Amino acid sequence: MPTTPIALSLDERTLAALDRHIELHRQGHSRADIIAEILVAWAASPEHAAEPDEGLRPDELNATNDS
Repeated sequence: MPTTPIALSLDERTLAALDRHIELHRQGHSRADIIAEILVAWAASPEHAAEPDEGLRPDELNATNDS
């Protein structure tokens, strides 16, 4: 899959937590690799993977579904 580079700024506290995670669980991986893995997992979660509810189409609207 093609990738798109992005720039990301992290505060020192968040960066330190990321570095601790890498040291404890993912030695040999770069910060960029770990952040990409986190974003992929987040985007694949059921909450974000579901299609958004766009409501009723205009031809489905009538007085019975007014609220």
